[in-house]
Amino acid sequence: MTKRQKIWDVLFPMVFILLCMAAVTVIMLLVSGLLVGEYDPERIYEKARTLPMWISIVTFTLTLFLQRQNYQVDSMRFPLRNVGWTAIDRILACVCVTFAGHVWSSLITRSGLEQVFTGYVRNAAPAFENQNLMLLIIGTVILGPMAEEMIFRGMLYRRAAFYAGTKAGVVISALCFGVYHGNAIQFLYAFGLGFLLTFLYERSGDLRVSIAAHMSVNAWAVLGDPLIRKDFNGSVPIYCLVAEAVAAVLCFVVLAFRTKQESGLK
Repeated sequence: MTKRQKIWDVLFPMVFILLCMAAVTVIMLLVSGLLVGEYDPERIYEKARTLPMWISIVTFTLTLFLQRQNYQVDSMRFPLRNVGWTAIDRILACVCVTFAGHVWSSLITRSGLEQVFTGYVRNAAPAFENQNLMLLIIGTVILGPMAEEMIFRGMLYRRAAFYAGTKAGVVISALCFGVYHGNAIQFLYAFGLGFLLTFLYERSGDLRVSIAAHMSVNAWAVLGDPLIRKDFNGSVPIYCLVAEAVAAVLCFVVLAFRTKQESGLK
């Protein structure tokens, strides 16, 4: 394969999900416009508050259905060694990534970057506010992690690691995951999260590990974070972030020790 062909092979999974989301968005906006009698997208979103979640649900469902066979082919083209993590290893991984992701997200919020890059506050964040909880869980906690992990770890990372090496593959996967989220604030968050998820996938060799960790992160964002902010007047206290950071580090250290012992026994 030429260099250009390799680049396209790596980027194709991300291009597919982006094009799928664009097509679903256009079709559902047109249908919703006919139903509510509006043709301005902003007015449509105002009248159909759940539309962004329905777009996500349909996009992720189509991606899982249409790309599943390609993912299975990639599993044979670019094999990874499945280490066979235990249930405890998986739980440690989920807790580590969940707390680390929440700390990273909170630090971005506290940094003031949202006042510099206003696109997230103006466009992205409102799409998840005052949403139907069941739709949020289906789209953000269940289908989103399944589809995104299949695309960005199960396919894009495997291809990038095969062509450019493991370290470059981790960075490329994380960068693409950040770009996919579409704005500067979410890029910073998704890049850090994508790095951790790709690292877990590489170490475990099991996509179910990164899917479970991704689901755990999103579940905490949808269910846990709002409860903390409600109890503390809209912000996460610094001692909570410190506790989460310590817990994440401890889980990482214990996980590294356990997996090293298990690999030694094998």
